[in-house]
Amino acid sequence: MSSRPLTPTTHAIQVEKPKAFIFGPTQFTFLQLQTEEGMDARPMSLATSPTRPHLEYAIRLSDSAYKRAFAALRPDDEVRVFGPIGDFLLLETRPAVLVGGGVGITPLKGMAEYAVDKALPIPIRLIYSNRSEDEIVYRHELEALETLNPHFRMLNTLTRTTDRGWKGATGRIDQELLRQATLGLADPIYYVSGTPSMVVGMVRLLRGLDVPDSNIEVEAFRGYE
Repeated sequence: MSSRPLTPTTHAIQVEKPKAFIFGPTQFTFLQLQTEEGMDARPMSLATSPTRPHLEYAIRLSDSAYKRAFAALRPDDEVRVFGPIGDFLLLETRPAVLVGGGVGITPLKGMAEYAVDKALPIPIRLIYSNRSEDEIVYRHELEALETLNPHFRMLNTLTRTTDRGWKGATGRIDQELLRQATLGLADPIYYVSGTPSMVVGMVRLLRGLDVPDSNIEVEAFRGYE
């Protein structure tokens, strides 16, 4: 196991993938840890592709016993993984628009990795919202995927930036940013991942653009604020 900070407020761990463990890009599991209050298991999206040799998880730090235990994990510690679960899965034959907020990037990162590793020919756009530039989770990994996959492009937007050097979009994800990202895409599937309020807001925006519900997949993360 390895453990590392991702941004000032987020943290990730990698654990060895059990030999018989198979999952789709990308489902979630329950991750069980020993906390100061006893054993505790929480649903956690897998933040890496099934084509990779390890499992990865990421959280936004908080003062809960579970998240303190997560951030304190050491190489010799043991965790338990139960799953995989869920149908938030990349469809390999349709253009994909990945829409994420904060640590909701985890399953979307796994999808983007899978597309690279499998050399999928489908266009993929990632629209990713964070508060500030130093809070862009997995920024370097995602930028590396852009260089490896000519079909993948990332559009970042910052909601609270005061950095005049920032050249990207600012403000919340809106219809204009969605239009920019999807220009030229034929009948894409939208994969929306974030807090429940963010997911609800995105579904409303997409419906306002006449995207049918059958083209929208969602994964809502509870309790990471």
